[in-house]
Amino acid sequence: MKNMKIAGAALGAVVLLAAAFFWLLTPDGRDAEDANGHPSKPAAAKAGSRGREGKPARRKGADRPAHRNPTPAAPVADAPDAEPETAMTEEEKKEAEEDKRVEEFDKAVDKWMEPQGKAVTMEEVDKFRDMFRRVPKARKDECVHRALNLIPDENVMLLAGILFDKEQDKEIIDLVYNDILNRDEDVKKPILREIFKDKDHPNWADTAWILDVTGELPKAKR
Repeated sequence: MKNMKIAGAALGAVVLLAAAFFWLLTPDGRDAEDANGHPSKPAAAKAGSRGREGKPARRKGADRPAHRNPTPAAPVADAPDAEPETAMTEEEKKEAEEDKRVEEFDKAVDKWMEPQGKAVTMEEVDKFRDMFRRVPKARKDECVHRALNLIPDENVMLLAGILFDKEQDKEIIDLVYNDILNRDEDVKKPILREIFKDKDHPNWADTAWILDVTGELPKAKR
């Protein structure tokens, strides 16, 4: 009899332990009752507890992307301003003006590189001479050489305008004179006769000698 009581007590203890264990497995003790027999309220959910259907509880505003302060864009470097045009120095202005005058004369030479089908007028001779006068002294030698090489016999009177220009240095006049001497006879003879008429011309003596040798020296008037 005594053993049966002990066994019954042990069995009761086991039942109580099983009931307690089952209660512990119940979430938040939802099936537990308070002392008055009313269902007890679930304990306050802890941070990170799951909500309905086992899904994590969503915090208010969790469906919105977290607001971040926009990273300020790096300042865009201003494009370097174009270098301001610097004022030309007096020397640069002088060189530019000289280049302009040389270019003008070269264009005139280019114009007369080919026969025009008509005789050169005195107005055109004077214009050509005046343009050569405007060429800077340091550039005259190169310009006259170009003219001598390019202007044909048909337009040789343009060169004669320089040859008879006493404002030119003797070196320039000699260059033109020697070029005329290498032209055809029909081209140079009229020019030599004109030079012989002017005893003040730098090449008068040479011209007189040439005309004397060739027997074309005009006879002195009595």
